[in-house]
Amino acid sequence: MPLHRKKPFSAKQKKAQILAKRATKREQAAYDDPEWDFRHRPAAEPSAEPSPKPALLPRSDKPGRPAAQPSADGRDKLISQFDKLTRAEIEANKERSMRPLERLSPEAGLTMSFDDAYSADVDIPVRPSWEYGESKEALEARESAYFDAWLAQLRERDPDSVSLYEKNLEVWRQLWRVVEISDILLLIVDIRHPVLHFPPSLYRYVTETTGKPLVVVLNKTDLVAENTVRAWTHCFKSRFPEVVLTRFCCYRDPQRLVNDTNVADMKMRRQRPRRRIHDSRLVGDLFAACRSVCTPDKLGLVSWDELIARYTGADDASDDDNDGSDAEAENDEASDVGSDEDATDEHAHDAARSQHGERVSSKYVTLGFIGHPNVGKSTIINSIVKRTVVSTSRTPGHTKHFQTIHVTPTLRLCDCPGLVFPCVVSRPLQVLAGLYNTAQVQEPYTAVQFLAERVPVERVLNLRPPDSEDILEDVHYKWSAWAICEAFAIDRGFYTSRGARPDVYRAALYILRWVLDGRILLSFKPPGFFHDFAYLKEPEQPQVSTQSTDSESEASDNSSRPIAQQSAFALLSEENC
Repeated sequence: MPLHRKKPFSAKQKKAQILAKRATKREQAAYDDPEWDFRHRPAAEPSAEPSPKPALLPRSDKPGRPAAQPSADGRDKLISQFDKLTRAEIEANKERSMRPLERLSPEAGLTMSFDDAYSADVDIPVRPSWEYGESKEALEARESAYFDAWLAQLRERDPDSVSLYEKNLEVWRQLWRVVEISDILLLIVDIRHPVLHFPPSLYRYVTETTGKPLVVVLNKTDLVAENTVRAWTHCFKSRFPEVVLTRFCCYRDPQRLVNDTNVADMKMRRQRPRRRIHDSRLVGDLFAACRSVCTPDKLGLVSWDELIARYTGADDASDDDNDGSDAEAENDEASDVGSDEDATDEHAHDAARSQHGERVSSKYVTLGFIGHPNVGKSTIINSIVKRTVVSTSRTPGHTKHFQTIHVTPTLRLCDCPGLVFPCVVSRPLQVLAGLYNTAQVQEPYTAVQFLAERVPVERVLNLRPPDSEDILEDVHYKWSAWAICEAFAIDRGFYTSRGARPDVYRAALYILRWVLDGRILLSFKPPGFFHDFAYLKEPEQPQVSTQSTDSESEASDNSSRPIAQQSAFALLSEENC
């Protein structure tokens, strides 16, 4: 069969295509605003009786394609809403990022307690009590009035005291619905900053208001050292003795960190991660934790021992890129994906309501996954099912609507969209923790400054000062957040199209994405971590860190000191950086 060559597209045809697109845009703008002039000339004075605005011209991406219509299922109303920075605040933050960095010690910059993240008088909205015979309109009206009062109460506080939080009622309703239909709630937290992802108000709402068991899952444990996981486990147990903890990591990592505050170990994470593979070896521990808190009336519905044995000691893994065809035959008969309408309509005839909402179904054991965005809720579900059944993305708010996935005929998982709870931490920390969409950050330099004050980013990335010719002068160079972004832009070849200047904004966004991916590690520790050497006991099977050749000298200098003293900023102080 002969191969057909592409039809040539000349420069003249390309120019005609561009002119046609411009004409279409001018025509659309004329319909949107008749007084708009594409040549930016001052428009004529409006008449005393303005003529009615004509109907909008239908838009379409390609000729002949119908115009895009809003979704009928209401998914557009589930977009998270946050406050925006003013132009003056953006310029002030940009100017502040050009000042020299004020380095913080590990104890002052990398230590976080529960009181540092959340205030006792800042609570989350709880769904008002409702009755079965109440109409939908009346219930939504009461919920709206209650939510408006909650927002007004938060606005009465100091605007700088409460950071970004979810202001869309529809997103909060997703959380309320998941809590109501779930038998066991699993709060997923990122081990790099677990205090930020553990709102005490949510803990009280689940355990006290609804009276349901809660399991805290320390996720992404492969990104930090083993002593950090043990330290946070001890911290949670001492603060909340009744909480059930379990650890999880969705992807296998052959290189484990020995000390996640050491520059030599941090440089190992700088490389691009290899193909990510779903690891379900820790699913058995997760189900064991759920079995320990399951109520007696639901304990016999699920064959917990058989389910745990399926994952314990298993070496099954599936690529993140494929559709899981190897595991599809095993899970097709017992797996099903549904929406909240299916879960509601299927058992609407026997659903009874209580003071705090709908009673859970007596035919299922439902595990509800709740938490902040970007903590790995959907990825854990994919690891349990051993194939991609829930779409995942590093963009916060990717999961718009909660959905149910059946693992067995009597066990189902419920994935709740992530939402940001009100807290008292700074906005840059929320951006670095993945609670805000990186592509929508108006001013990323403050977040880079927050990071560079705690982690020597320029050393992890092997950056040299911009316009530097003498290596000896680099040691005494006073870095700033702007200089780090400029040096990284030069190193990566990011330049603006017109002036050929280093694209600082693009470089700053890349640094933030690397933080989310774990290539630049920002890991907080519990109070007393750098003084209490009980956290630093070697595990039963210590794993040796493979250090790169360019950091052998740094590792040799740190080998004679305790791990708590081998921090990155201890090295900086020795070099007078």
